Amino acid sequence: MTNLKDQTEASAPAQPFLRIAVRTLVETVHRQGGLTGGWLSGGVTSAEGIRLHQHFGQTLQNQYPEAAIQTEVPLNTIYTSGSLSLKIHGRCDALLSLPSGPYLIEAKSFSGSADHLPSDGELLHWAQVKLYAWIYLADRPEIQSIRIGLAYLSLETKKHSEQTLTISRSDLERFFQKTCQTYIEFAGNLIKSKQIRDRSGLACRFPYSGLRTGQKRFMREVVGAARHRESIFIQAPTGIGKTVAALYPAAKIIANHWADHCFYLTNMTSTRLVADATLADLRRSGLRMKSIILYAKETICLEPEIYCDNRKCAYATAYYDHLPAALHDLFLLESIGRDEILACARKHHVCPFELSLDMALYCEFIICDYNYVFDPRVRLSRFFGDDTGPRLLLIDEAHNLPARSREMYSASIERQAALKAKKIIQSLFPALEQSLAAIDSYMLRLSDILAGNRPGINELEQTLSPDSIMVAESFRAFREKPTHLISLLGRFAAICRYYWEQNPDLPDRRPLLDFYFQALFFCRVAEEFHDRTYVTVANMTGGQPVLRLLCLDAAEKLAATYRTKHPAIFFSATLSPIGYYAGLLNGIHNWERHQTLQLESPFPSENLLILLCSSLSTRYQKRQETLFAIYAMIKAAVHARTGNYLVFVPSFAYLTMLRGLVGSDQDPAGPEFIFQTPNMSERLRKEFLVRFDAYGQKTLVGIAVMGGIFSEGIDLAGEKLSGVIVVGVGLPQISPEREISRQYYTEALGSGYEYAYLYPGFNRVQQAAGRVIRSETDRGFVLLIDDRYGTSTYHQLFPIEWQPRQVQSPDEVHQIL
Repeated sequence: MTNLKDQTEASAPAQPFLRIAVRTLVETVHRQGGLTGGWLSGGVTSAEGIRLHQHFGQTLQNQYPEAAIQTEVPLNTIYTSGSLSLKIHGRCDALLSLPSGPYLIEAKSFSGSADHLPSDGELLHWAQVKLYAWIYLADRPEIQSIRIGLAYLSLETKKHSEQTLTISRSDLERFFQKTCQTYIEFAGNLIKSKQIRDRSGLACRFPYSGLRTGQKRFMREVVGAARHRESIFIQAPTGIGKTVAALYPAAKIIANHWADHCFYLTNMTSTRLVADATLADLRRSGLRMKSIILYAKETICLEPEIYCDNRKCAYATAYYDHLPAALHDLFLLESIGRDEILACARKHHVCPFELSLDMALYCEFIICDYNYVFDPRVRLSRFFGDDTGPRLLLIDEAHNLPARSREMYSASIERQAALKAKKIIQSLFPALEQSLAAIDSYMLRLSDILAGNRPGINELEQTLSPDSIMVAESFRAFREKPTHLISLLGRFAAICRYYWEQNPDLPDRRPLLDFYFQALFFCRVAEEFHDRTYVTVANMTGGQPVLRLLCLDAAEKLAATYRTKHPAIFFSATLSPIGYYAGLLNGIHNWERHQTLQLESPFPSENLLILLCSSLSTRYQKRQETLFAIYAMIKAAVHARTGNYLVFVPSFAYLTMLRGLVGSDQDPAGPEFIFQTPNMSERLRKEFLVRFDAYGQKTLVGIAVMGGIFSEGIDLAGEKLSGVIVVGVGLPQISPEREISRQYYTEALGSGYEYAYLYPGFNRVQQAAGRVIRSETDRGFVLLIDDRYGTSTYHQLFPIEWQPRQVQSPDEVHQIL
């Protein structure tokens, strides 16, 4: 492969241009007033919208039998003013070739009553179809006027209302030019910024004094994947400097226009801050690119009691009138975080969350949680629509994404939520109360079934056979959709929508909204996503029944977001076995569609001592029997020299047993022990970790649960942590859901135990062990305690840099350390 310099030192395009979608152009120039939609927005899912548009196309064929009809017609043009150009693109919903001439239609789906539609059509929608009409006419000088129309498609009735007008070529040209010129005046600074961005990105130096082993290859692979819009999975051990190895080539990629934006995705706040700090280092090396950190809506809301009621919120009612001034202020900054967003939102009286999303369009780097790209409920469609350019996706801590993605595509219905909604309604609206009562009756019967031993759910879902239902204590599962419940939820959602249109000022509306969105997403998952990777699960939570559409494997749904569209770089220090994670994130049958790279640690292997005690079992049946011997091994390790240590154990139950031994053996002159507790608050977590800031005077031993809050995302460098002791192999607890996962992967790959238990468990071990060596100067040890570590199954999973040394007794551990 060519080197990084050869790959990225092409010169950026000389002619300044902006690529912009028709819809974005219209919304930027013509949108006025406040935020709209409120809680009813999102009532039409993407799948429903597609079906409505398809039905509309068939209706048009019947309505205009004499016409040749094209749908989803791509339209593109370039507008140039002086030295600046706009590359404008979009898709017109319908183009009819009639004997009287062409007819362009823009179709919009809606739910609820048509009485709430604007009588003359929405201004923005007319602006959009006018731009399409001019782009169509630009290459057809013989056409002097054209018919354009808006069609509003009802989700409930499947009927549409149509509004039309005939407009002259000269009027369309004036409208088009005024729109583009207004945007260019707004975007003049943006274009200048892009020119500076490109020059700085190409010239930017690597921000640190030298490259670590593995960094150069990491960067080459990022560039290669971006140029070919491929995905790659990279295991990069702690210490390689993976954050800068991802972001430095990303700057080059953007400067060369191989991607329009870079999304740095992570589920951890601390990692977002590391990415932000790395970009600051790149700016000190000459980079001039903007970055923004996106936050969850509820964490930066300035009116939390209003709950996004756009009719009442002072930060929403005139949002678009105030937005240009707010964007102007933020555009002067290069690094935009929480403080900057909130200060600007307060100054200009705009919604901080919406402001952050609008400003993100003008930032090269967007640092955020996975859900802004992958979760169907909150995915940023403005960046990931069909008519958008490539986005570079840098997915950090990628080992966490499989579990998160399964949650994203799963849905649940909780009786508790239905009861709260019912309490709000009471007798105010009988039809809505009756629909909630029907759902509650279903869930009550489900509760009775879960309390018994019979399959039972076939009594609620009569299309089910009793033989198809998995039965466990307070648990049922089956592969089919719960069609009866889905019909009840669909009826509730429709009535709720109608009710809210008639009664928009219901006080204490939050519980009703929560259950409405819960029902809506449940129906969406059942209709749009449900396939062979789903199972329906019912169990009791907090004493109330919950029914879930449980996604067992979200890989194909994730891959549909980026495959062939957006280059995706998945990386982690613990992406092992790498084929396992590639399958969970890119599809278990798509081995040919991705690349993998496994890098060795840049630090000498002698910096980390791996001790292996395989003479003691931590299996559940043996835990009481071996507890004292394991405690003796722990004491030997932490008594060897003064320092700070972490001990990771299999569960809170095991931690409680160990705590009892420590309590009966406490020596005032010996080590101090501190313990993780269930459901620790943020304050208690910080207090636990801050204890490790002191070292050298007295030994500190922290006892925590493997796979918990202290297993990853904490950075105890240098003398803050001298060693880690891992008790057990981290296997997830056996449960009906885990057994269903095992069965799924057994059927799909013949590797059910590995996918459901072995690999997730060993990732916990790696995460725990990874706390020790955080920099090139760190030295320490990891003591692994369990007889299974002595088997070939686990030896094959050990990282290359692990060179384990067997130990048999506490004395031997003490002597070695």
